[in-house]
Amino acid sequence: MKQTLFFMLLLFVTNAYAGEPNIQEIKNLFQASAKSKAAADRLLKLLAEVDESSHPLLISYKGASEMMQAKYVFSPITKLKRFNNGKRLIETAVKKAPDYLEIRFLRLAIQTNLPAFLNYNDEIQKDKKFVLANLKTTKDNTLKQNIVKYLSTSKYLTAEEKKNLDL
Repeated sequence: MKQTLFFMLLLFVTNAYAGEPNIQEIKNLFQASAKSKAAADRLLKLLAEVDESSHPLLISYKGASEMMQAKYVFSPITKLKRFNNGKRLIETAVKKAPDYLEIRFLRLAIQTNLPAFLNYNDEIQKDKKFVLANLKTTKDNTLKQNIVKYLSTSKYLTAEEKKNLDL
């Protein structure tokens, strides 16, 4: 009986997570989507099933993906819709997991790369402080390296903050 219950539970857990996209593939496609419409389209397709009840990290990447799509469309109305939808998703992810380093870094990277007229830059300083304060505690070395690489070239860090990035 216990064995049957165990296998049923295992089957349920496996099926529950079978639809979630691979996070490493998402990260790779996100980086590639800055220069490739095909990668941006693949990323959006991969995240199609993600909604506001999904894991906050997936929500944040879907929001970033929506914003990235704005780069590849012509219509200003469509660009604005993509931007607003992406912003809403990213803010949802931050509200659900405010202490999640990668989500806060993603929002920081997006806000520091958007044109000022979009007026989505209110959290740059808070996110920068959060990321800098929590960078040393992350055990994800790839994430840490990506953050350091990004921040070392950021105009939003002081020379002293950049010097302290050497982990």
